[in-house]
Amino acid sequence: MIRGGEGANTEALSGLARAFFYAGAKALLVSHWAVVSDAAVKLTTKAFSALSANPAIGRAEAFRQSVVAMMADTTRPKTWTPAAHPATWAPFVVVGEGGRQ
Repeated sequence: MIRGGEGANTEALSGLARAFFYAGAKALLVSHWAVVSDAAVKLTTKAFSALSANPAIGRAEAFRQSVVAMMADTTRPKTWTPAAHPATWAPFVVVGEGGRQ
């Protein structure tokens, strides 16, 4: 994942994303700040499962569905940040071709 932001590394990260697009990537899932690892795994796994089950929904919709499912998840340990809290899902954004193909 590529983290964005301000500062000296911003152009490097933007250039890295651009390199993926030049290499043929249609979309990227990027984060704006450090992420909760287990949330990242759940979000991406569920998004790819949704997209695999129904490719017509598009990447952005598949990811939106995974975020909604994450927000409804009540199985996280009580000592962890609740799944509905933005810290678990808000760092991520689909960049590029997020819509239907």
